[in-house]
Amino acid sequence: MIIVGGSGRYKMKELSSTEKLAYMGLVTYPDEKDRQIANRLSLPNSTFASAKSRLMESGFLTESYVPIYPRLGMELLAAVYSDFNPSVSVEERVRNTRRSVEVYPEIILSMGESHRGFSLSVARNITRIMKISHERMSILAKLNLLEIELPIEVMFPFEISNVHRFFNLAPLIQKKLTESVPGLLEDIGVDMKDAYSKDNILQIPRGERVLAPSDVDLSKKQLEILYYIVKHPGISASKLSTLIPYSRHTISRVKEMLIEDGYLSCIRVPELSRLNYSILSLYHAKIDPKNPLQQDVAMHREILQEDSVFFVSRPTEIIMLAAYENYVQYNRGMSSFNQFLKVNNFQRSIPTIRNHSLGEAIWIKTFQYHPLVKETFDLKVS
Repeated sequence: MIIVGGSGRYKMKELSSTEKLAYMGLVTYPDEKDRQIANRLSLPNSTFASAKSRLMESGFLTESYVPIYPRLGMELLAAVYSDFNPSVSVEERVRNTRRSVEVYPEIILSMGESHRGFSLSVARNITRIMKISHERMSILAKLNLLEIELPIEVMFPFEISNVHRFFNLAPLIQKKLTESVPGLLEDIGVDMKDAYSKDNILQIPRGERVLAPSDVDLSKKQLEILYYIVKHPGISASKLSTLIPYSRHTISRVKEMLIEDGYLSCIRVPELSRLNYSILSLYHAKIDPKNPLQQDVAMHREILQEDSVFFVSRPTEIIMLAAYENYVQYNRGMSSFNQFLKVNNFQRSIPTIRNHSLGEAIWIKTFQYHPLVKETFDLKVS
């Protein structure tokens, strides 16, 4: 997955220019068929198919279908980060919390290191988030895992927040590859702006948000197929039809409808360890209420940088995750980010910046979307 550590079999430097070009095309145009992407890249279909096969089989990237939560009656997204008692090993902490806290389907992403960790959750209402928070606090206290400060929890209701980037890594990949292979995009049909087309997949018009799961206008069959597509994103409709009680034609038809009507969005997620990234930074800042951060300002390239993999904001608060290859790259990106906020009088206080080692991190959950779909709609599926 996107931010799982491990050396892997191949590294980016071992890829040919054709494979790097295919890599960028696959990440930038996840909704298009292979033939369309090959045409954009000016590659023969067979050459593109061969490059894609190696990239996928070697684990450079995987395909993922993201449920569009505001259309499924979800109310908010929450981020939590904590410091832990370093005398308790990360393995022991993970072993205990996995059985009691991480089982909640609302938690879609969770990682830990020896002395810190963070998670992202999506929930239908604040009650569910607070229940998870209470359970987490109780377990951590009982196991003597907490440091002096309690976990920091930041909530972003979809109605009053903006999810500017939800793990769209196309800008990062495009920047990485064009720097390593100058002239990579010359004379081919790739628009640099296309890398940002998946940035706002969770940002839907205010009036189109569904207030509760019971108001979602999908049949049980459609919800079940949505669940199966999310759970098994990388397989074809033909193969999926052998695993579930629906035909290939039905799966294809419903899948097309779910995407066109805005219930699902496809993204391809690279594994950053293969690209030599070693740092994942969490940035949390309070914005001065006298000068709230507007959506158009948050889209500024000095704020929403190519290195950012996740960025969400309310007018007075922001959370960002960004990936860097080394400290020099981190320092350059964060300096530019902080300078923009400071010069434009957005900063209310000193921001919190926490660096995580991709090589040392233990990923407890990596983009597990399907359990929440199953529980929310009470689906009798496996």
